[in-house]
Amino acid sequence: MAGATGAAKGDRMGTASTYRALGFAAGMGSLLGSGAIIALSATLSLWQQALGLDAMQVGMLSAALMFAFAVGSFCGGLVARRVGLTVTFNLTMIVCAAAFALCAGSLDFAMLLAGVTLSGLAAGVELPVSLSVMGRDIRDVAPRTKAIGNSQVLWSAGILGSYVLALAASPMHAVGARAVYAALAVIAALVGVWRLTDRRFAALHAVALSGDDRRGGAVAAGVADRTDGAGEMAAPGSLRAVLRGTDGFGRPYARTFALIALFYLMWNLMANSINQFQTYLLVVQHATQRQAVVVGIVASVLCVAGGMVYTRVTSKRGRQVMFWLGSAMQVVAMAVLAAGGTMAATVAAVLIFQFFCNFAGEMNAKVWTQKSFPGTVSTQAQSLILGLSRFPCAVASLLLPTFMAPGTIGALLWAFVAVAAASMLFGALFVAGDRRTR
Repeated sequence: MAGATGAAKGDRMGTASTYRALGFAAGMGSLLGSGAIIALSATLSLWQQALGLDAMQVGMLSAALMFAFAVGSFCGGLVARRVGLTVTFNLTMIVCAAAFALCAGSLDFAMLLAGVTLSGLAAGVELPVSLSVMGRDIRDVAPRTKAIGNSQVLWSAGILGSYVLALAASPMHAVGARAVYAALAVIAALVGVWRLTDRRFAALHAVALSGDDRRGGAVAAGVADRTDGAGEMAAPGSLRAVLRGTDGFGRPYARTFALIALFYLMWNLMANSINQFQTYLLVVQHATQRQAVVVGIVASVLCVAGGMVYTRVTSKRGRQVMFWLGSAMQVVAMAVLAAGGTMAATVAAVLIFQFFCNFAGEMNAKVWTQKSFPGTVSTQAQSLILGLSRFPCAVASLLLPTFMAPGTIGALLWAFVAVAAASMLFGALFVAGDRRTR
């Protein structure tokens, strides 16, 4: 009896460690996704000097990355359904590594544009797919929620790491820009090999595909045959059919989808604009480039810290309280940014926003989507929500510099206060409906 109890305890511990490992391997996709965005924005001036790019080509690179990210996010669910969720999960990092390597070795604008576009497509597909793998393979609610939360912490860590790399590499000019992308390529390749060769992950994939809920020693020990995953998304029904129905609590799926999508769209417009243009705003307000990058690093540290605080809260009520606090403080941050008009106010607004953005932001949208929709369509739902928000963000990245002129920047910043309030409203409507399910 004692031996059986000890074996069961060992199995649970083994499964828990496997869950943590899978969560980290999946979350690394988020780190590399944010790394792709920040690496380009932080090295654009270096590439411009090295390759002799004009202003239009610089704009094309930024727009291509954002649109590719949007297309990849939008199509992630479709790719997973056609190719298989496991196959897609295993190969996206290899494609990312190839894209980063192409950027690192770019000899002209065309090569760099191709590498940037491919990295955006691969990272865009990766994000909803890795979230769905965690939702499918990690059957226990607490470790699944923690793993999804940690993926957002790793997203923030990717921003921080890319800023630090760019700061260290900037004195090396063109070589520094290539070094940043070479580092990302190596990390992506290592993660890809890990996903392909770790037998513990293969065991979790196999158990999920077989529908076997017995976790047992096979999972703990990592003993399982590989599967190609070709039929794993072929469960009856589609997202379109699901959206016409209601969940177990009588809530229309279409309303749930709309609230999460609108919440994430408003939040992403705000967050994407802050992340892309905070350096520009600070430089316009007479900060040096180095000072602006240092502010970005400090803000990234606060963002990681805020994400870690969020992941430590596991109760439903606790996370709802954090949502209200985080969304309110983001409105405050945008108001400080709009009303201040000085470098000190901009720094304060950025730091407030970055710490509280993980309390009411992308992490919430990911968790809400995974828990609100059946596993057979969660990848599609996640892809649509991520993709639908990123297309407007890509358009905004093209238009915002035009509106940052002295005569219009004030109205633009107050518009972001309204965007923050709208994000809070749509999130609050979801939380109110979710509270009634307790």
